[in-house]
Amino acid sequence: MERMLAPGRETATRAGRSNAVKLIAGLVLIAAAAASLGIVYANSGDSASAGNSGTNPFTRTATRTATPKVSATPQVTATPKAAPTPPVPWSYPAAAPPEIYAMECTGTGANSVRVFLLWNSARVGPQFVDLSIYNNNFAPGTYVNVGQVGKDAWGFMLDGVRQGTSHTARINTWTGSAWAPSYGSSFYTPICDPAAYTPPATTDMLALRDQIGGAILNARLNVAVAITDLQTGETIDVNGNDRRLPGCTLNLFALMAVVQGLQAGLYTEPVPGDLIGQTINRSDPITARRLMKEWVGAGDLFRGINAVNAMMQSLGMGSTFMDHPPAYPHESLAGGINNSITALDANRGLRALWDGQVVNPQWRDYLLQKMTLVKPGLQYIIGSAGYDAIQSHKNGFLYEQGWADNDIGIVWFERGGQRYGYAISFYSQYLPAKYTAIPVAQEIAAYAYAWFVGRYGYP
Repeated sequence: MERMLAPGRETATRAGRSNAVKLIAGLVLIAAAAASLGIVYANSGDSASAGNSGTNPFTRTATRTATPKVSATPQVTATPKAAPTPPVPWSYPAAAPPEIYAMECTGTGANSVRVFLLWNSARVGPQFVDLSIYNNNFAPGTYVNVGQVGKDAWGFMLDGVRQGTSHTARINTWTGSAWAPSYGSSFYTPICDPAAYTPPATTDMLALRDQIGGAILNARLNVAVAITDLQTGETIDVNGNDRRLPGCTLNLFALMAVVQGLQAGLYTEPVPGDLIGQTINRSDPITARRLMKEWVGAGDLFRGINAVNAMMQSLGMGSTFMDHPPAYPHESLAGGINNSITALDANRGLRALWDGQVVNPQWRDYLLQKMTLVKPGLQYIIGSAGYDAIQSHKNGFLYEQGWADNDIGIVWFERGGQRYGYAISFYSQYLPAKYTAIPVAQEIAAYAYAWFVGRYGYP
């Protein structure tokens, strides 16, 4: 999540735009292939390494482990321990959080993105760029340090960065006696080659897609669906790129932003957790709006909405936009346009949550447990299939030139110490009557679960 209390972020952005001619003078250009300060992610995405050439007393390197070890099935009473309350952003001697100046593809491989970062330096000592694909407050062993730059440097180029992936970067300054880390900034790298980004769906998933397409065709309704195998990343969809009216499903991403703040120690339980539970239980837009304003936005609703939009963009949800809190169209960022999302975007956000790119595994499980609190009367789409699995989901329902009935979430279980799950997003709109989509929605949910247990077995 972008830290919305960080004065100086706008300053860094303006400096990057208005002083582009100074880029060569201020930017430290580090080539990736075989360069000592480069960062290269392994093709599998399971490891990363970085280091410095020569001897450097400030060198700190880390090797990211494979997917973090998951905890047991989350329990209602399990609340992770928040990080210590961080210092006020842009407080001396920390640098300002880095901003993206530009990103570009240099090839078609998995690790083919070049990223230019700019920031305001505190100018008190050597600076280091830390980079992670996990949003976990830079926990030890989960990020890479790409070496030292001078105290006056205000830019850096990273080569060989993984495409189509959420990253979080920070600037860590050595003051001579202690580290002074900036707040992190999250961003999503462009997709240079779709074939390298998403593995092709195998025969069983293609058969599932055909089943779902047939059900939608027979129903003669405006429906979009996406399903992602969270073990392999394979994804199928029907109308997955169509823009949809998200209703309150969009509030799930506001809840993710709240949990990011809890993880960072920006605020404490129990009130935010209680409001998250209420928002999920009855799909309550009132509590969601309160969370966006008072917690994510620190009292400013539009600051909170902008923070949620920034987070969704950092997860690769490029076709999604929150103009206003769901059910509050008069509180608009852009003059009263509709909120929008795609089924594939929703699955990208769900996959990022599962993979630990939104919060660490403990806080992820905290939110997955909250997402099981949907009341019985709203369990008619994702909750209608897979009773022996865990259904973590968020509903959305509205009227806009016809009814819209939506549900997005993750269906999952653990067996033998291994966790299995799939993301599913169901969107329908312009329906002639309130619950017209329920039969086809339940048919699709049943098809998805049958495919899932056919591939991985029952819990």
